[in-house]
Amino acid sequence: MTARVHHHDLLEIGGCDVTTLVEQFGSPLYILDEETLRSACQQYRDAFKQYYMGESQVLYASKAWNCLAFCAIAASEGLGIDVVSGGELYTALEAGVSPNKIYLHGNNKSREELILAIESGVTIVADNWYELHTLAEIAQPAQPIRIMLRLTPGIECHTHEYIRTGHLDSKFGFDPNDLDEVFTFVSQQPALNCVGVHAHIGSQIFERQPHQDLAAVMVQWLRDATKYGLNITELNVGGGLGLSTQNQTIPLALKNG
Repeated sequence: MTARVHHHDLLEIGGCDVTTLVEQFGSPLYILDEETLRSACQQYRDAFKQYYMGESQVLYASKAWNCLAFCAIAASEGLGIDVVSGGELYTALEAGVSPNKIYLHGNNKSREELILAIESGVTIVADNWYELHTLAEIAQPAQPIRIMLRLTPGIECHTHEYIRTGHLDSKFGFDPNDLDEVFTFVSQQPALNCVGVHAHIGSQIFERQPHQDLAAVMVQWLRDATKYGLNITELNVGGGLGLSTQNQTIPLALKNG
């Protein structure tokens, strides 16, 4: 948002001359504009407040870019953080993000990462049977672990097959045909406090209908969970909106060629 060409015909971002930044940090160089980041956070946060009448919490998927400054800025704008590894979890905690706004995802979490998440008090999104059994083994009934269940919704969207995650043969999440077995198992584990269900249909999605279909499917899962005595209060609706890009030619003069 703050990119411009200043009076010396050099590119400037966030009030900083790019040539000076390259001299200081080297090239290639990734530059993050704080104003652009904060504006995006505010638009998502405020849109949910305006158009959704219930409680909502926008989450930033830190696998996109995880560092202390980014996590701290997102948290200061009221966003929670999705993490997918022990390293990302550690970074979010060090950045001051509240544990009750951190969600640990991933389909290959190690036992050590699960223990770190439990000790930190964050929500763990269980992705498969191995995780559920490991959590049930680690957990103590006196201190129930806050978990969510990731399910595969069976929804395909028009995006690249490598970033489609909602179809039934996806490696991510439980098969919805196994709902009875999954809900029964969790309901029999007093140390597992299942607060919600999660699903993700993929990234670079340019249509709204798949997101609406996903929400409808998840509401049905919530209804099914009540039959097993599970007090599910959260729906974690996942999917990445496509980016709108514009090709622009910006005159840029760099010293030393």
